[in-house]
Amino acid sequence: MHLNSTNAPWPSLSFGSQRLWDAGVAWPQVESSSGTYDWTLMDTWLSDAHTHGADVLYNLARTPTWASSGPTDSSCIDSSRNGPGQCHPPVDLKSDGTGTDAIWISWVTAVALHSQATKAAGSTGISYYEIWNEWNASVFWVGTTEQLVRMEQDARCVVEGPPAGLQCNANSIFPSGTKLDASAKIVSPSPVGAHPRLTAVADSLTSYFQTQVNGHAGGSFSDVIGFHGYVGTGTGTSGAPVACPTAEDVNTVIADMNGTLASFPAITAGKPLFNTEGGWSKADDEGFTDEDRQAAFLPRYLLLQQSANISRVYWYAWDSKKLASLYNDTTRTTTKAATAYDEVNKWSVGATVSAPCTAVGTVWTCGFKRANGYLALAVWDAGKDCTSTSCPTSSFTIPGGTNYTEYRDVAGNVTSLIGDLVQVGAKPILLETGPLP
Repeated sequence: MHLNSTNAPWPSLSFGSQRLWDAGVAWPQVESSSGTYDWTLMDTWLSDAHTHGADVLYNLARTPTWASSGPTDSSCIDSSRNGPGQCHPPVDLKSDGTGTDAIWISWVTAVALHSQATKAAGSTGISYYEIWNEWNASVFWVGTTEQLVRMEQDARCVVEGPPAGLQCNANSIFPSGTKLDASAKIVSPSPVGAHPRLTAVADSLTSYFQTQVNGHAGGSFSDVIGFHGYVGTGTGTSGAPVACPTAEDVNTVIADMNGTLASFPAITAGKPLFNTEGGWSKADDEGFTDEDRQAAFLPRYLLLQQSANISRVYWYAWDSKKLASLYNDTTRTTTKAATAYDEVNKWSVGATVSAPCTAVGTVWTCGFKRANGYLALAVWDAGKDCTSTSCPTSSFTIPGGTNYTEYRDVAGNVTSLIGDLVQVGAKPILLETGPLP
């Protein structure tokens, strides 16, 4: 989950991890000048995460103006807030990945030392270090892939030390040594894709894995493969919405990505996949402001990724003013999608996928099981729409051979099953053999 402001209440929803991004603790906000750090807000977030039992994924991106190789470039996103040049690599890192990279190493060292000290004091530190954000979008990154690969290598050396059989190549440039936060893991820099290029994630990962620096390919020094699974449609040339986003499009993103991963087994085998940022993008741009439509999209988006073995999905965001917000800061109330998030979390956490999500026509089913013999089947009809004025359904024949006795919906209502038919629509329901444990 993403939380953008400490002014909003901590979410009433259940989630296990927070990604610190757009949260006031980016690199230029923490290190305002070389060696000058302000950890105040970072410590607030870490303390809140500790209180609520969440671990923390921290994105290391956004080069401060003082460190940037393009310090006057105001085309980088958030230049008005955090200064120009944030989408450029540090000035001491050459385009081929050579150079001292001392600025980046010192930054990662400072973060790792602070995280480890926080853990030693009994609080929550950083569990995952993500190298960069949406590096295939020029508003976030205009450097080379070689530079990113080098940054991954150096960050891994600082935080954990090198992977088995590999070496750190910066020699004496690690001023405080390596393995400074050894319990943490490295997430590779996350590319993004959306319409009209859902293949952008796979294409960018291919480029990353093919790039070598110091004899090692991109991704070799990561523990986790990161990506951003947006399926937004955006606006057309007239500025009008093209179409509402479709949750099932995430299958295309994942299928293409899996094809890439299979082509690089030496780099990717056994590594978990994290969707470190996802949602329906900008609701206003996509004509997707109806809360019932949102409450239909969200559970489908999450269930499909659980079925596809995506280990984590970080929703963006709890309190965003633009992207897929689950909390209305004006009314200080949660949305229907927030309720759906909490409900589908109950369905999936602790459950094992017994039958991957598949479709017959427009009707999707996903099977789940638990150790106590509990069985469940999530069902929805992707061919139906759902708005505040109308949520049409179709008849679904309950599969024989399993004694489903009730179903629950994304609003938390539980209904006993009678007969062998049930109505399904855009919002998933969960057929169950008994009460949810």
